[in-house]
Amino acid sequence: MRAAIWRNGKTHYMEFRHGEAVKPLEVAGDTDKRGTEVHFLAAKETFQHVEFHYEILAKRLRELSFLNNGCAIELIDQRAGKSESFAHAGGVKGFVDYMNRSKTVLHNNIFYAVGEKDGITVEVAM
Repeated sequence: MRAAIWRNGKTHYMEFRHGEAVKPLEVAGDTDKRGTEVHFLAAKETFQHVEFHYEILAKRLRELSFLNNGCAIELIDQRAGKSESFAHAGGVKGFVDYMNRSKTVLHNNIFYAVGEKDGITVEVAM
């Protein structure tokens, strides 16, 4: 696994093999980017049965893109040359709207509430 992290004007880089860090987290340069990029390829020596299901991963990453409002996620399957980007706005309300797109709903208006207490934010949509 390789990870690049762009934060506070710096590019950080770390690599792992078989669950162990190849070397400590290093600062690899300056940047104006923000975000994280992760490349993962399961090692046959670590995992006995390696089988990725694109549709299962795509479904989960789509959900994460709604729940992490403003986050862009890209899934690339190099085996089939298939890729998909997930960058859904609207948080949990957007997710409920997405789930309802192919259903007959009882109420067209989605109930949505957001609150914060003690630094913890909670969103509810239905």
